[in-house]
Order: sequence, then structure tokens, then C-alpha cells
Amino acid sequence: MLNMVSINLDSITTQEAFIINKAPIDGKEMKLTLSRKCTPTNDSPNKYIGYCAAEMRFADELDVDMPNTSFLVKVVLSAEFSSPDCSVKFSTDELTEYALLQMFPHVRATLASIMASAGLTPYLIPTNGIIQ
Repeated sequence: MLNMVSINLDSITTQEAFIINKAPIDGKEMKLTLSRKCTPTNDSPNKYIGYCAAEMRFADELDVDMPNTSFLVKVVLSAEFSSPDCSVKFSTDELTEYALLQMFPHVRATLASIMASAGLTPYLIPTNGIIQ
């Protein structure tokens, strides 16, 4: 588990967000897949860039190609972080875990907003088991 590190979330931007909705949801089981990374920037020793992508699909369509899937919500966010202490070096694992911790509430909100904008009842994604 990540020790609390002194890194600030400076900005967050939606890079990609869309929904494919070809079939009724009707309470079908969903699967959320997350990928994330965070790395130092070349601009400054105390600046970092993080990415978090989330896909929510029907659980029985995880291996279906995107054009053939009947339901998919995808969100990709990027964020800029900074550390007030340039002398502290963070491992890639620490940075990535921290990025997910800070970005996940925004991912959840964006997924819910896209579904609501499409006229669907949003699935509210719990943090339990994803971020502890």
C-alpha cells in the first residue's frame, strides 16, 4: 500500500469519453477494466503526468471487438501532478498508485455522467476492492 506522498493534483483533463449502447442493459452484469500509469515529465523534476483509462462492458462481452460489442462506456483521463519537494524521488509504482487514488473519483463521475447523458441509469462504481 502506498505511503502518503506529498504530491498535488494540479489539473485533470478528459482525453476520451464515449458510449456504445446497442442493447438494453436490463441489469446485466458489468465488468470494469482499469489501466493506469504515471511518470515524471521532462519539463521539471517535480512534475508528473498520469493517465487512467476505464472500460465498462457487459461481463459476457469482454473479448468482443469494440465495433461488435453491444455495450461499452470508455473514459480516458490525464492529470498533471507536482511535488513541492524536488529532492524526493518516487518509484513508478508509487506514482501509479497515487495517480489512481487521485483520479478514480473523476473516472467514476465521468462514467456516470456519460451514462446519464445517454438517458441510462448510471452504474455507481464502488471504491471497495479497487482502491483500499
